[in-house]
Amino acid sequence: MPRTVRFGTLLVLLAFVFAGSAAAQNTSGAIAGTITDTQGGVLPGVTLTVTNSDTGVARSATTEADGRYRFAGLQPGRYELKAELQGFGTVDVKDIVLTIGLEYPKDIRMGVQTLQESVTVTGEAPVVETTRTEVGAVVTQEQISVLPVQDRSVVNLTLLVPATGQDTARVKRPNASVGAAIGTASTNFLVDGVPNVTAKTAEPRSDIPQAGVREFAVHTSQQPAQYGWRPGGTVSIVTKSGTNTFSGEAFEFFRNQAMNRLDKFAQAGVDAGTSEKPKYSRNQWGGALGGPIIKNKLHFFGTYERTDEHAYFTVSALPQFYSAFNGTYRGGFTQNLEMFRFDYQVTPNQNLMFRYLNEHTLFFCNGCGGAASNFAAGDEFIPRYTSAGTHTWVINSHMVNEVNWQWARQTDTTRMSKDYTPANCDTIQSLLGGQTKGCTRYTFPSGFQWGYAECQAPCLQNPGTTTPFKDIYEALSISMGNHNYKVGGAYSNYKTHEDAAPNPLGTWTFSVDQYFNPNDPNFDVRKLTGARQFQMTWPVVFRDIPDHLYTGYAQDEWKVTRQLTLNLGLRLDYQTMAWDEWVTMDRYPRPLPLVDFASRGGKPLWQPRVGFAWDVKGDGKSVARGGFGTAYQVFFNGNQGNELVALLQNNINITNPSYPDPFGGRDPITFVSTAPPNVGIMANDLKNAPTTTGSVGFSQQLMADTAINVDGVVQHTANLPLTYNINQPITPTGPRPLPDWGQITITKTIGNYDYKAFLVRLEKRLSHHYQYQVAYTLSKQDTDFGWTDAYVHAQDVGPSSSDRRHQLVMSSGIQLPADVIAGVIFSYRTPTPFTASTGIDLNNDGSTNDMVPGTHRGMGNRDNAALVAAVNAYRATRGLAPITEAQIDQNTLNRVDVRVTKGFTFGGRKIELVGQVFNLLGTDNLGGIGSSQIGSAIAPNFGQIPSAQPRQQGEIAVRYVW
Repeated sequence: MPRTVRFGTLLVLLAFVFAGSAAAQNTSGAIAGTITDTQGGVLPGVTLTVTNSDTGVARSATTEADGRYRFAGLQPGRYELKAELQGFGTVDVKDIVLTIGLEYPKDIRMGVQTLQESVTVTGEAPVVETTRTEVGAVVTQEQISVLPVQDRSVVNLTLLVPATGQDTARVKRPNASVGAAIGTASTNFLVDGVPNVTAKTAEPRSDIPQAGVREFAVHTSQQPAQYGWRPGGTVSIVTKSGTNTFSGEAFEFFRNQAMNRLDKFAQAGVDAGTSEKPKYSRNQWGGALGGPIIKNKLHFFGTYERTDEHAYFTVSALPQFYSAFNGTYRGGFTQNLEMFRFDYQVTPNQNLMFRYLNEHTLFFCNGCGGAASNFAAGDEFIPRYTSAGTHTWVINSHMVNEVNWQWARQTDTTRMSKDYTPANCDTIQSLLGGQTKGCTRYTFPSGFQWGYAECQAPCLQNPGTTTPFKDIYEALSISMGNHNYKVGGAYSNYKTHEDAAPNPLGTWTFSVDQYFNPNDPNFDVRKLTGARQFQMTWPVVFRDIPDHLYTGYAQDEWKVTRQLTLNLGLRLDYQTMAWDEWVTMDRYPRPLPLVDFASRGGKPLWQPRVGFAWDVKGDGKSVARGGFGTAYQVFFNGNQGNELVALLQNNINITNPSYPDPFGGRDPITFVSTAPPNVGIMANDLKNAPTTTGSVGFSQQLMADTAINVDGVVQHTANLPLTYNINQPITPTGPRPLPDWGQITITKTIGNYDYKAFLVRLEKRLSHHYQYQVAYTLSKQDTDFGWTDAYVHAQDVGPSSSDRRHQLVMSSGIQLPADVIAGVIFSYRTPTPFTASTGIDLNNDGSTNDMVPGTHRGMGNRDNAALVAAVNAYRATRGLAPITEAQIDQNTLNRVDVRVTKGFTFGGRKIELVGQVFNLLGTDNLGGIGSSQIGSAIAPNFGQIPSAQPRQQGEIAVRYVW
């Protein structure tokens, strides 16, 4: 048996013997305290009963000899607590509200029984948690239901918390980064304690319908040992369950062009008379229903949403060259989203939960717009489903065991646009042993792109990229005196099946913008000039990319004194299969250079975590906290693809080719038979990237419902995977180090990322009919993540592309007279940097992303004067006119969103009329999710952002609630 398999099996067996991965502890809470008499003496033997006010589920326990009690493994919700002891008056505690991960402290004082049989106390959740060592916050149901939420995507409300952003997100997936924004993979997304991430990019795999979300927690840093595999933070969502009362809602949210103001580029086309105001509409409708099947025993909850967005995108390419494509086009998407959940209380101490989530989304021309034409991308279809369950067993008053499992599947398929594919490109061609439909792709320095292709059978036999997800977690929590132990383990199996689609029609990249219009009968595509790169691949190759993850950990929350809590943890992770250690050279027609599959494999990843929380005065109002720890990042299965198809798929990359015939009169097959092959490989010493985090913070209660939280966070991540050409000539005109090979693009784990942040969160919880929160982040993110030269790296060090120095988010909700509720969110974020590239291959490494001499990564919008001087010096060598600093755009975000709800109550039913406006003040916010800044220094529009968010978006809705 291979060493990696033996070790992984042993780790899982040990973890399950000693109780596994308290994944369910990600979502549950606890109620704990001490019961005394009126003189302060502890009372053993007190019978306590905790009851969920909504579901009727109840549990009982008895105080220990020291008067302590603890109810663990309680799901978020409203609870009632009753304390009874013969000879003493009964104490009832009402309205205890548990949120994700909250340990609700409730000491009870019992008096001798008199004529008054019982005392009723109202619970008040603490605004400062005296035992919490990590940095984070909970987004509550009150915030979800009151604040404006664009597209009903609750992940957007993650941005209410400091140290969050969306600069690494993509259009097709609602996403947010937490903490250090190292690409799309920096954040861990959990739903009901199990992962909700994709295998290749670690973005959220499925949307969660807003009607089905109870609340969610955001952990920005210094996470306990139960969390891992991501260098940033965690977003943990808890879905709704049914209650003892039948309840539900039906809703319709609607927008159209009359409620919108166009973005600046679309409006410019309307003003110039070159386009009409597009007909836009968005219908998002659905409903939810929950209730009892058997009261106090079996409950259900289900929700369904349908979205039809007849949206548009604007192409705003350089008009002097590409005006034929400029204008506004139909885009948008359709989505079906449904979720069902069942909760069954098997016995007073055992509970089963099952959840099913199904989503089908179709995006039209996903990636079109801005500088890209309407024939630069295709339609994308993403069906996915998830089945998940939990078994919770309260073994006794000290021990709670939970088992979580998940089976999920996702497919991602892109096909040619049904609306914008030219007729001459919509025919099947037989090329290089395969069937292809489409046209050659052309790209230019200003960002303009035209051309798209897709392979036909056998590609259509495989539905794009498909990944099944299998997860199993087992968890045990043990409470003993001053210690709350957690021990755990987990196993995950993600195996991606996909086709490496060919590009037999090729892609041309040019060093000069020029007139381009294949629809013009006088245009001759063969007369284009300045070709700087030609790329082509064939045939289609199917590949499987396996990935196995093993986890074990132990954690102790130790109450050293009444005022001091230590959180001590040790986590062990282990990853196999992702390193291609299962591959042999028999797979390839000839041995790959520098590759030794047998020497590869994962290593045990030990991760200590230490945190403290100090209740400074012992009154629960002033808490200092801090911590230090290590977490390792999973090596994602998007890295192995090139190596698995090396030499099996021909890969042509010609720098400065002859045009229009890059092969010099030969056919492609003859050319590749005589040219040194280009291959992609991975290094033999790959590692999981470790992130080391240190933090200190302080929380101060200002009033009974208001607190301020201040934290400082420092993170360093090493060994990030980056890819570059290791066979680059040492000098631009010299030979390659391995002359029998062309480009050898290698993935090595040698990248670095540094994150420093100062976080402030002022929170007033809902009371007296209003709530508010202020979140401020001052941060700095630097990296060398992505090399542009194999031998010179100084230019690659600089600010990360997601480095926004200042971020301010203020939100508030208020209950007004006449059943009117208003919510508002103000967001301000300073601009991100960008990098100036040469647009041509200066170092002969086969890539055109070389940096302009005299610049470094992320110099744009950080030192524009020096950047423009270096760019103009470079442009002069190319015979190009200088540009001015004034033409450089900034993607500062300045936005106000509002929501107003008016309710009309009829008995036990209610109709709500909702009005929302996003970007109320009509600010021109350039860029947005999935956008980019023109970084090619040879482009006339260098430094500009060719896309913008709408100046205003209005929405009206009606909800019927019962």
